[in-house]
Amino acid sequence: MSLINITLIVYVIASVAYIVREIWRSTATKWVSLGLFILAFCFNLAMVTKRSIEAGHPPFSNLYESLIFYACCTAFVYIIFEFVYNFKVVGALASVLSMLILLYATLQDDTIRPIMPALKSNWMLVHVVTYMLGYAAFGISFVTSIIFLVVKPFARKGKEDRGTEEGREILPRNFDKLSYKIVAFGFPFLTLGMITGAVWAKKAWGDYWSWDPKETWSLITWLAYLVYLHTPLVLPKMNINKSKAAVILAIWLLVSFGIVNFTFMGLNYLPSASDSEHIYGLQ
Repeated sequence: MSLINITLIVYVIASVAYIVREIWRSTATKWVSLGLFILAFCFNLAMVTKRSIEAGHPPFSNLYESLIFYACCTAFVYIIFEFVYNFKVVGALASVLSMLILLYATLQDDTIRPIMPALKSNWMLVHVVTYMLGYAAFGISFVTSIIFLVVKPFARKGKEDRGTEEGREILPRNFDKLSYKIVAFGFPFLTLGMITGAVWAKKAWGDYWSWDPKETWSLITWLAYLVYLHTPLVLPKMNINKSKAAVILAIWLLVSFGIVNFTFMGLNYLPSASDSEHIYGLQ
């Protein structure tokens, strides 16, 4: 059995374990579910490492390599927040998200090819790693937003708003606040990714910014999350109550993550992709 199939299976088992943990809450189910997720992450990391060794370069030269690294970053970011916030049900969907990314990777050409000259740069390494960490954080915020929108109608009104401190369990109805913290974590990585990408572009192609389709949509992605981070300051002035504002922001995150995935993967299938120096996933 291939390493990617083993990783997929462990992600599925981890997802089931998190569901069991939500039903039967105990120390044992907590550590079993988290342990399985960490095991899946380790297998995923082994995939990335193995690919890097076989290819002789970081695993970013095509869409297959980028996807397995994306899944690995998503799992890594989730583990960080699991230890900080002790949530449960998010792990089930985070496992599914990483699994779906890997499943999509299995549909791609995994042939190892020589790396493009423009990609042989330390700036490219920093650019991709920071971007992927930002995308991973946005993926987890996508998950928490889904849970918030599903659970909110059933939340009991008037109950004490507890469990928002670090290290304590976060209630699903508080996931709007958690989503904000996760995006605030990921946004600096996205920003750093844009900056290092511009520096890399200058060294590789002679211009910091050329309004390439990838650059344009990367800017749109950045603006989408910038708007999200600042909207909570604006909505109260528009006489929109906190409950409605939370729903608006959660929906905004769903749309924003759609933009992320279009920027990362969808652009590859547009006719303009063949003219882009930045869309290397199909090389």
